[in-house]
Amino acid sequence: MSMSAATICVEPEPREVTETAIKLIAVKASRNDPDAFTYLYRLYFSQVFTFINFRISNREDAEDLANTVFEKALGAIDRYRPKPAQFSTWLYTIAKNCIIDYYRKRRLPVDDEAEAAALPMNDPTSDPEAQVLLEERKRTLREALKELTTDQREVIECRFFFELSILETALLMGKTEGAVKALQFRALDNLHQLLTEEIIFT
Repeated sequence: MSMSAATICVEPEPREVTETAIKLIAVKASRNDPDAFTYLYRLYFSQVFTFINFRISNREDAEDLANTVFEKALGAIDRYRPKPAQFSTWLYTIAKNCIIDYYRKRRLPVDDEAEAAALPMNDPTSDPEAQVLLEERKRTLREALKELTTDQREVIECRFFFELSILETALLMGKTEGAVKALQFRALDNLHQLLTEEIIFT
């Protein structure tokens, strides 16, 4: 199965799918069922692309990298096991590693990706002024995220950019659901303060 850039136009599957159903579909995909993997691709492409596009502002690069995530997932799907990793957390790990590789290949420090990714997306159909404002908001949020602890930042990435559940995030991070909820509360509170200060002093 080829994950070409053209495949981004495929209609997404509805997200009202239980974790048990996803696990069964992922097991079928791991047994080389192409229809099962295509279903997972349609189900998760949007959130993978959104997660990557926040970290990499160039839309074309983000689309290519999102497809690379699924190419890598397809190449390793026969080794996927539903325990301990759920499919969504397994995919998140692949996506995060792809982002790290993206910056390393360009010899850019991952910690400086906010500045490196601050170039406006080249979308001729968009309003230039709105595009600049969007990029400025993303830059501000990236800067604020860098002020959080590593765990707080990962919780925000998992919960709001990759749309993982509390349980999925807890399993991924090796923490209890209560600990994830506490980290999320502190992270959001810190972000609120940081972003409020940004507004006041700019």
